[in-house]
Amino acid sequence: MARTRVEAPAPPATMIASAVRMQGKPKSTKKLETKGWQRQAWYYFDTIGEFAFAANWVGNLLSRGVLYATRDTGNGPERVAANSPADAALDELFNGQDGRSQMLHDIGVAYTVAGECYIVGFESKGVQDWFVTSPEDLVNKAGAWWLNDEELPTDAFVMRMWRPHPRKRKEATSPARAALPILAEIESLTQRINAEASSRLTGAGIMWVPNQIAAAASALTQADDGTQVGVTAASFVRTLQETMATAISDPGDASAMVPIVITADGEFIDKVTVTKFWSEMDSNLLALREAATKRLGLALDMPPEVLTGAGEANHWSAWQIDESAIKAHAEPLLRTICAALAKGYLRPVLSDEDSIPDNEVREYGIGADTSEMRLRPNRSKEAIELNDRGILSNKATMRETGFAPEDMMSPKERAEWILQKMASGSATPEMVVEAARLLGANLPTPAIESTPNEARPDPSLEEHPTRDIPEQIPAALMMASEIMVFRALERGGNRLRTKTTNKFSDVSASEVYLFVPCNSGTVDDCLVDAWSNVDRFAPDLGVMPQSWAACMDAYVRVLLAERKPHDRALLARHLSRVTAAPLRLVSA
Repeated sequence: MARTRVEAPAPPATMIASAVRMQGKPKSTKKLETKGWQRQAWYYFDTIGEFAFAANWVGNLLSRGVLYATRDTGNGPERVAANSPADAALDELFNGQDGRSQMLHDIGVAYTVAGECYIVGFESKGVQDWFVTSPEDLVNKAGAWWLNDEELPTDAFVMRMWRPHPRKRKEATSPARAALPILAEIESLTQRINAEASSRLTGAGIMWVPNQIAAAASALTQADDGTQVGVTAASFVRTLQETMATAISDPGDASAMVPIVITADGEFIDKVTVTKFWSEMDSNLLALREAATKRLGLALDMPPEVLTGAGEANHWSAWQIDESAIKAHAEPLLRTICAALAKGYLRPVLSDEDSIPDNEVREYGIGADTSEMRLRPNRSKEAIELNDRGILSNKATMRETGFAPEDMMSPKERAEWILQKMASGSATPEMVVEAARLLGANLPTPAIESTPNEARPDPSLEEHPTRDIPEQIPAALMMASEIMVFRALERGGNRLRTKTTNKFSDVSASEVYLFVPCNSGTVDDCLVDAWSNVDRFAPDLGVMPQSWAACMDAYVRVLLAERKPHDRALLARHLSRVTAAPLRLVSA
């Protein structure tokens, strides 16, 4: 990814920090330029929920990064000492870590949508205010900067950040730029779906009533004085509509449940028909929008599974998705943001520091700690072992085992625990007496010396539970599972053929589900008695029958519900949760 360039609108007007300033005023009078595609992208951000979710997801992920100042003297960037000039200058940016987290979120959203943003900082009522804003909110006129129609101080800090286009480096680009046609497609499909739901003509159709029935129904209409009057077909239809509208306006009224009585000759009853305005596209609108959403997930700078959904992922496959998001998306984006902030903010600040020579300013930069982003595998076992060896602190051990520092023993509780350990025989009598004295218990001094008893070994951690990525699925289990899965799909396909007019004679039974939408009831029917042979083969494979059947059942339900083709990797993720059968003891 190209490095993000940072510059202030020419000529620059900057206040690098609250106590370090560079003077200057903008000479031109104009609103900062915003491209048409950027305005369109922000429009879709406001109107398409999937796109807004994607942009906010990127921002939320970046907000968990922790920025810190670095210095590279030739051996690679190293974190500077706390309270050093570089660390202090970075701490002033957005007034601390909480403010920088919000800054990273806003930059992540802007980079995803428009590929460009401005950082503005100025002092207001003795407090330093910072904003991440779009070019549309900034105007330079009459020798001053204006933010949302508010004039900024002449020493305000204004910095542009953007993702450079590979062909035109001074122009911004973003993942949304290439996805604009997809977003337009999603908008059109959503509008069509809304029109289908709200259109009275499409929803109700047209009822065709023969004139003979309308004439016969005229006998039901009476004048105010009780005499019958004739009505035309149009009058009858209007009366019918008014009656229906009354029931709709007050569905709780008992009259809403009373049928409308019409008498007519039998030969005309079957002539009443309803015409509905359906098209082949109407039944496929949801599928088309789902396909467009998947395309959007591929177009944006994020793992597609985040946008399209990863409901079938278990804990370790979800961990892989998060790790991919961090390594392939978040960390490269953070590096470009850090490079931009180092060039446009940190180094200008340090260049005004008397304690740092000008030739050393370029050695300083900004790094990002992404450890808070990661869903790390369980490290409690290693933490306990390192703590036992006196390497890892108690506080870190509590964190890695999933407990809060306040969950640690109180001094009194720890004293009682030490007494219990001493009572177990792991110290000499003299040591016991001295420890008891320090703990406030006076014990008589033993008259004879003795050697310490052998201490009990620490409990083994081999059986300690872990959440590591499971090993590869055994080939025999995978082969047997695939055979049973295809058998279940074949049985389900035969059942689907009996329920549809199209028998799909040119499609194998195990693939019929790919062409027939299935709801929860249909899926249940397809899987009746699908796993009856599990008990026969599970013992030889070393797995629990119920667990094996449950994993295959969950996998096949995903295939049927989402009409997905068989995927060995997805099946393996489901099989990773199969419980191994206990070992069987065989007598000699």
